[in-house]
Amino acid sequence: MRKRKLHSRTVRAILLLVLSGVLIFIFVARLIHLQILQHNQWKTRSNKNHISKRVIDMKRGNIYDRRGSELAISVDTFSVFVYTPEVKSPAEVANALASVIPVSRDEILNKITGKQDYVLIYKELEPKLAGKLKQLAIQGVKFENHYHRYYPQKSLAANLIGFTGTEQQGLEGIELKYDKTLCGYPGLAIQEDISISDSEPSRMRVVTPPMGGSNLHLTIDAYIQHTLESELQNLVEKYKPIDGSAIVMDPHNGEVLGMACYPSYDLNEFGSVKPDVRRNRPVTDIFEPGSCMKIFAVASAIEHKRADTSSKFYCRGYGEIPGRRIRCHGAHGLVDFHKAIAASCNGAMTEISKILDPSMLYRTYKSFGFGDPTGVEVVSESTGILKPPSKWSAFSPSSLCLGHELAVTGMQLVQAYSAIANGGLLVKPKLIKRISSQDNEMKEEFEAEVVRRVLSPELAKSLREMLMGVVEGGTGRLAKVKDYTAGGKTSTAQKIEPSGVYSTTKVVCSFIGMVPAMNPKIVLLVVLNEPKGDDKTLSGGLVTAEPFSKIADRVMKYMRIPPDRPQNKIIKDIAAYNVEKNNPFAQIEVNSDITDIVPNLIGKSLKDAIQSVEKSNLKAIFDGHGIVVSQQPRPGSPIPARKIMKVTLSPDYRD
Repeated sequence: MRKRKLHSRTVRAILLLVLSGVLIFIFVARLIHLQILQHNQWKTRSNKNHISKRVIDMKRGNIYDRRGSELAISVDTFSVFVYTPEVKSPAEVANALASVIPVSRDEILNKITGKQDYVLIYKELEPKLAGKLKQLAIQGVKFENHYHRYYPQKSLAANLIGFTGTEQQGLEGIELKYDKTLCGYPGLAIQEDISISDSEPSRMRVVTPPMGGSNLHLTIDAYIQHTLESELQNLVEKYKPIDGSAIVMDPHNGEVLGMACYPSYDLNEFGSVKPDVRRNRPVTDIFEPGSCMKIFAVASAIEHKRADTSSKFYCRGYGEIPGRRIRCHGAHGLVDFHKAIAASCNGAMTEISKILDPSMLYRTYKSFGFGDPTGVEVVSESTGILKPPSKWSAFSPSSLCLGHELAVTGMQLVQAYSAIANGGLLVKPKLIKRISSQDNEMKEEFEAEVVRRVLSPELAKSLREMLMGVVEGGTGRLAKVKDYTAGGKTSTAQKIEPSGVYSTTKVVCSFIGMVPAMNPKIVLLVVLNEPKGDDKTLSGGLVTAEPFSKIADRVMKYMRIPPDRPQNKIIKDIAAYNVEKNNPFAQIEVNSDITDIVPNLIGKSLKDAIQSVEKSNLKAIFDGHGIVVSQQPRPGSPIPARKIMKVTLSPDYRD
């Protein structure tokens, strides 16, 4: 019995020993497996808990005007984080942070007492405040350097420059068009987010340094741009249009010196602005150009040898084609091209349309760039509208000669007029002058690009003379520049209503011209869409010609262009028109400082006419109201013995 009990105890002891041995073996085997066989795997997992990859922001390139004025820059900002495992007193940290950054203590405390280890407290903190925080040496507070896009000139050239998003990617304008050039490449760093001990802070190791973007130097001149915008704003306040625009371009190399829009906005506040306000209207918006296209119809007739500069056409006060009569604002009689352009004569232009084959007119318009994008460096440039002759009606040739049945952008008009100004070459407009590195070392410079020749130099000169006649004695007299000759064309284009008919009240007023007239340094366009006011005074000759004069005068003086208008001399009027035939054009231009001859009052307001009469020691009998349209004696004639003038005014002074 005792032997049996002893045997039983021995078996249990052996079983227990074996079982314990098995358990110990399993434990040791598992330990060996984890510590030796899976050592690298678990080490990698551990490192992932301590190390993370972080992208280092690149510095986006700056945008400058042609003289180096900053238009868009990237400024240093800092993101403030708290690594909560390093925080011993959350309340103290919250108090310290709230004393510097614009976040409440309670909000900070809620963040750093949450479940996350790495908490963003504030983004894009300016360097000055970040410096104060760093001096406080607050437990667990970390900083990450970022760049913030800033536009120091605010609204200057806003519709052209565009803006970037929160990640510094270009969203509109030049910022979008040249995003790849400006943005550069981000860097990469390894961030040790979790400290090994309380005394060891987290660290960052740069693996790949960021590469900053290139700088853009625009052709825009900040002073000229400001001049355009300020004069455009004055126009807007006076006429309250839907929108407006203005462009200045060097006709010889295509450099755009200024391109302004209304409405505009502060680039630093773009998020609160509606998309329509942000449109770059000189290249996106199209309109029927009206009378400023007449010069190209004349060019077509002469270029295709259907007429020459001495050809004459008869105006009865209207133009007539089968099925349609086109009203002219006066019966101009027999006129040549110079007088037809100066008077903006619809009757003559209708006759010109009859001698041109449709294909000729189409080829001329097409060669000047209408119906095609100019290629200027912007996003979403419009091509305009120019239908091929196969889609024309019987009325189309006359309509096109008058600037209807086609639509253009402001930039297309400036490009086309520049070809007249520079001697016949169609030059591609450009906005980028050069590209430089972050160290301002030049990387690329852009030269003028000639698209094609569209006129002979001789014909271009003749067309400039015609355009000079518009300003010296035609519908554009208010565009005269004080010390410089100018040539250009007025336009008052009726807008098309949704019903498809031309509006009797809504117009687009414009003036486009060149200064100096025969050796142009700039081509300038001013456009207002639906200006408000008296229908009889809403014309390109009254609304946009005068601001053209003001802008041109300031730009010429700024560019230090020597004056070319003779002083204290009688200037023969190129348009030379007879004032005795109820025609609104003066026969000669007379300097107002000369007191022994009759002054030229044509085109002046009543107030200005009175001042000129008083300066000449004359008396005058004024009849009517508005603008002076005729006077006796004629301008430039000797002062009569009776020293009395008869002056007629009229409000009907339209293109």
